[in-house]
Amino acid sequence: MRPDPFENMTMVDLSLPIHDDAPIWSAEPRCIVHDWIVKGRKHGSVEPLNMKYYCMSGHQSTHTDAPYHMQNFGDKVHEIPLQRYMGWCKVLDFTEKTLGDHYEPGDFEKRGVEPGDSILIHTGWDRYIKPLDETYFNLDHPHFSEAAIDWVLENKLDLVGMDTPSTDPYLEDHPKIFREKDNYPIILELMTNLDQIVNKEVYLLALPLNVSEADGAWVRAVAFVPDD
Repeated sequence: MRPDPFENMTMVDLSLPIHDDAPIWSAEPRCIVHDWIVKGRKHGSVEPLNMKYYCMSGHQSTHTDAPYHMQNFGDKVHEIPLQRYMGWCKVLDFTEKTLGDHYEPGDFEKRGVEPGDSILIHTGWDRYIKPLDETYFNLDHPHFSEAAIDWVLENKLDLVGMDTPSTDPYLEDHPKIFREKDNYPIILELMTNLDQIVNKEVYLLALPLNVSEADGAWVRAVAFVPDD
């Protein structure tokens, strides 16, 4: 057999857990994880196996936004090549950002982001979800300015992930990142554990579920970190 390509790497899970009543934006449907069938339970006849029922938004927990989420002409999840959800990423330290702050073009330039890069933005915001603090979903959480979105598109970044809930929670600038049909980054939101890989280059796998016509989908985001 061929050698394991990840043999000399450490795996770090970057995905929030999904569970009953998991934290959500107020406008989203409540997340339900329910025991639909329970082995040995008697409802008329004895139930023969265990089976859970899931009801949740495609933007619950760690997920990807497809362009169709913001633009009717945009690609849907099943139309995006899987290769775009994997590859080497630079993990950037943005922990100086706090409520009311934006990511600006100069932030990326001074961190050495180059055209075509894939990046993960570590602000440490996931500290407000373990346990949940209302600050986590505050609309003033760090997010992209319009100028930063222009910079991302001009430099054709391939993937942008973050540990905050949204690229732009006010939905003023978020649609603009998908304004070009054939030039947009993969967007990953609500990531976690970026503190474990900050200032490193890692190999990311964040494959979405194959949901037809989807504007977004859950991902199991995992970083493979080369052993020093």
